[in-house]
Amino acid sequence: MNTVIVLPVLNEADNIYDFISQVIKNIDSTSVKIIVVDDYSPDGTADIVRNLQKEYKNLFLIQNNKTGLGNAYKKGFKYAVEELRAEILIEMDSDFSHPPELINNLISEIHNGYDFVIGSRYIKGGSIPDNWGLFRKMNSKYGNIFARFIAGLKNIHDCTSGFRAIRADFIKNIDLDKLDVQGYSFQMNILFECVNMGAKVKEIPLNFKDREKGKSKLGIKDISEFIINSLKLLLRRLFF
Repeated sequence: MNTVIVLPVLNEADNIYDFISQVIKNIDSTSVKIIVVDDYSPDGTADIVRNLQKEYKNLFLIQNNKTGLGNAYKKGFKYAVEELRAEILIEMDSDFSHPPELINNLISEIHNGYDFVIGSRYIKGGSIPDNWGLFRKMNSKYGNIFARFIAGLKNIHDCTSGFRAIRADFIKNIDLDKLDVQGYSFQMNILFECVNMGAKVKEIPLNFKDREKGKSKLGIKDISEFIINSLKLLLRRLFF
């Protein structure tokens, strides 16, 4: 199946060369393509990708307008489906928090009949970094629990993971432009929409690693949007 990995990036010049090189080593380049969606990074991330394109013909670059992770994924998904005829879409971060060696595990579960496969930090065998501070651990764990129960996704252990494979037919049936999310809430909304369409979900263990280079992009604005968006999904679930 034609698979496309979508990588939203902002100021990942320290990571992007090594990360894409590792991804290429772990995929079948005849059936898997990579789209880097760059938010006009001022650190030269796009230039590094352009140089890599000379070597890797399955690597594509498009640029977003610094409007957040969710909008970058929307743009990447549209390009993957419309231009590259993707049958499987893979979401992941480019800072090595999602191990490239697990990409084929996600793809295999789609081939096994699942529609939405999640690299899960909160099932047996999964984990978050031990060196995270208390606030970050609580934000991740209890934010995810909040999302699960408020949005009605209680049978899924990790609703906010950013390492996932999705059967593209489900994405084709979502009006991405009407998803009123810009940041990390996109992850939960896509899952919510796919589950409502009957997607068969599988979780596999993910040992999430903290980035070693660069800075986290998660901010207060993202957390606020996440809480508000969860409540909107609750209202949709109860009244529509």
